[in-house]
Amino acid sequence: MKNFVQELKLNFILTALFCILCGAVLFVWPDMSARIACMVLGAILVLMGIIYFVSFLSTPSGTFIKQVHLVLTIVFVVIGVWILLKPDFVIGLIPVIVGIILVLHGFYDLQQAVFLGRAKYGFWWLVLLLAGLTIVLGGILLWNPFEAMSIAIKFIGVFLVFDGVSDLWIFSRARRITRQIRETVEDSMEENFRNRDDIID
Repeated sequence: MKNFVQELKLNFILTALFCILCGAVLFVWPDMSARIACMVLGAILVLMGIIYFVSFLSTPSGTFIKQVHLVLTIVFVVIGVWILLKPDFVIGLIPVIVGIILVLHGFYDLQQAVFLGRAKYGFWWLVLLLAGLTIVLGGILLWNPFEAMSIAIKFIGVFLVFDGVSDLWIFSRARRITRQIRETVEDSMEENFRNRDDIID
């Protein structure tokens, strides 16, 4: 259980750092990074389609798995080729996708704010403010008021960096409160055991 919790913490930190890195790349190279990401995604999907096609050829005839592999081959290849041929359309979806991610992150941070508030953490309102701001930024991307896509990509970069930094800060606050609660419980248990020993003596 302890290893699982440690793994969750590591994944949370890595995700935040990845957001910061992606945000910085998108801000510095908005046009190139978005187009390269689409081309890489399309190539990966085509490659996955080829892999499933090889599995389709090697799977015994008349089996359900063979049919599934054929369907996956067609789906991955068609979507991959479509992305490679129409990268501008996919780039246009990036603000919507990132907006949804930011809104979801914001609601998760709201839960952290509630936890810190119940734990009597003094700056829980700041966590609440950051969570609300993250949701607002995500909402702005969903409505996408930017006419120039390069400007939109730069704003996405800024939003991602903000989301990653705020997540790291919120995580550090929540971790400190959790540690304080655990230490308080341990001290209380130790005090109870000590009092019980005194009564027995």
